[in-house]
Amino acid sequence: MELQEKYQIRYKGRKGRKRLQEIEGQIGQMLRDTGNIYDESEEMQNLDKLLPDPEVRLYFLKYFRDLDALWHGVQTYGFLRLCGKWVRQKGIEELNQPEIDAMLESLLPSKEWKYLTEGPGQEEGTEKK
Repeated sequence: MELQEKYQIRYKGRKGRKRLQEIEGQIGQMLRDTGNIYDESEEMQNLDKLLPDPEVRLYFLKYFRDLDALWHGVQTYGFLRLCGKWVRQKGIEELNQPEIDAMLESLLPSKEWKYLTEGPGQEEGTEKK
């Protein structure tokens, strides 16, 4: 995917290109981890267009990978459709991290949202370290 000009500036120079390669490698691994559901889903392709920033795409994919590990298959696809609907209703043209958090928090059952944000094994009343 070709980077927009405003993101190309962030990845100029040797260090910037190296960081971009690391992010792209992590994205590629996450896509493989989810069996490339991400690439094959029309809803995901539409969402992907709203994620031009590689760091934000990676942020979303981490959540997506963790949800796919919990749910697999039909539930994951249904979640993608809900994300697409949420974005259309809000009229969002580009997702950023706070919007992704708001979307996931509003769409996910509280148990799954808590799992994603606090991690497995967190009991009520305990703090994440």
